[in-house]
Amino acid sequence: MGRTVKDPNRRQPKPVQKVQLSEKNVGRRIVLVILFLAIGSGFLVYGFMNFLRGDSGWREISVKAGSELNCSEDFTLKYNVGAGGVSAGGEAKALSLIYTDAAVKGYRLFNIDESFDDVTNLYDINQHPNEVMTVDPVLYDALKKVSDANCREIYLGPLYASLENLCMSNDDAVAAQFDPEKDDDAAEEAAAVAAFAQNPDDISMEFPGENQVCLHVSDAYQVYAAEMGYTAYLDFFWMKNAFLIDYLADTIRGEGYQLGIISSKDGFVRCLDETGEKEYQYPLYHLSGNEIQSHGTMTYEGPKSIVFFHAYQAGSPDTYRYYQYQDGTMRTPYLSASDGKDHTAASELIVYSGEYGCADTLLAALSDYQAESLSGESLKTLASQKIYSVWFENNEIQTTDEKFSVTAVNK
Repeated sequence: MGRTVKDPNRRQPKPVQKVQLSEKNVGRRIVLVILFLAIGSGFLVYGFMNFLRGDSGWREISVKAGSELNCSEDFTLKYNVGAGGVSAGGEAKALSLIYTDAAVKGYRLFNIDESFDDVTNLYDINQHPNEVMTVDPVLYDALKKVSDANCREIYLGPLYASLENLCMSNDDAVAAQFDPEKDDDAAEEAAAVAAFAQNPDDISMEFPGENQVCLHVSDAYQVYAAEMGYTAYLDFFWMKNAFLIDYLADTIRGEGYQLGIISSKDGFVRCLDETGEKEYQYPLYHLSGNEIQSHGTMTYEGPKSIVFFHAYQAGSPDTYRYYQYQDGTMRTPYLSASDGKDHTAASELIVYSGEYGCADTLLAALSDYQAESLSGESLKTLASQKIYSVWFENNEIQTTDEKFSVTAVNK
């Protein structure tokens, strides 16, 4: 299997395995467990939650039992069932059906590993370069957004496969073979793929008609890809859940359900509540040295889209996207099309908006997070576009939001 040829079983359900854990960084692991629990619960703090099936109140909505493979394991949907005066049980059941259908469709549309009879997805596009294909409006809109934003990172598919191999390595020596910062062959390959990704003449998305797309790939790149055994040019990778959460949220809201909130385990949130009657909370964490510290919770009302950029693992989807060496060096999924290597400007950056979805918010702020360091002036420019930021300087919270409100952590 080549360096950037993915494991054919990646991103598929895997059998339970017994894994021997390293004893290093035990203290940090404990803190991370606490962080995972907070993020895994959806970054939400509710004053009450009633789980009785027939009662009104906030309830977690799950996909229906026995459903086909879907993306719901990365997300948590909570909804205030019965608040609109309808049957709580009936509303929960209806939501579950809508959520299930959307989660199955979303999983298929953004899948780069296999094809499905009922959709033309990313796998199909990757397998048919220079062919015009008609796709679902959801995938069309996602591809159009990244193209309009000139997000060339979407074309680093081969390097994302290599990063997965790195992150799934069981020791530093194996990981280093896939690391362009540590291995000459990996560095050469990263530079070559990045050079192709930077050049629209070598790879680009074309949109010849309504819901029609064409992945243009030059002859030179196709020859190189064949020699290297690449299986995907195009991959949303870590950005995928931003587009999926928007699709899930917009589908649910489009059916008239607005008293809910969806969160992903890697830090995206879509709050749909337009009533302004409930206050929501999002926990703030900061990696200082080797310690992840809690800095209270950000409070907000009304619809919000929240994006969490982070240079450390913050949930189960990050397992195959981050790797920490024995010396503490971390590899992250924020690969840049400039050189094919990962770049992070800070340990974390939270950006949010009441105007845009998670995907648009992410695309607007990505270059800021991949810079050498965070620029307050640049983040102020984002604020003028109604995309606000929270970050840390010298362990102190910084923000571009004049209405920012934080509840201090209990001592």
